[in-house]
Amino acid sequence: MSIELQVILLNVIILCLAYFVIYPRYAGSDLKKVSIQDLIATLVSLAIVGSVYYGSGLAFSLVLFEVNWAWFTVITFTLIELPLCYWYAKRHGVKFPE
Repeated sequence: MSIELQVILLNVIILCLAYFVIYPRYAGSDLKKVSIQDLIATLVSLAIVGSVYYGSGLAFSLVLFEVNWAWFTVITFTLIELPLCYWYAKRHGVKFPE
């Protein structure tokens, strides 16, 4: 399994736990609570990936260019999270500031 796929699978697992288990129980439709818990989920992902790849010097491919482990983790986390966030906000009535 490639290093990129390992990080993507970790992000998928963390986001599924967050959006289907943790956020509905502890945040509901409160945008502030969802945002804080999302920051924690992002930091957990970065901590896990960093514990494995920090200082390794490996390059992670994002199709058009290569980045280090931290940028790869944040970018893929965000890309996977966007549709989940949209779905969650619609389903739970999260109100975004206008």
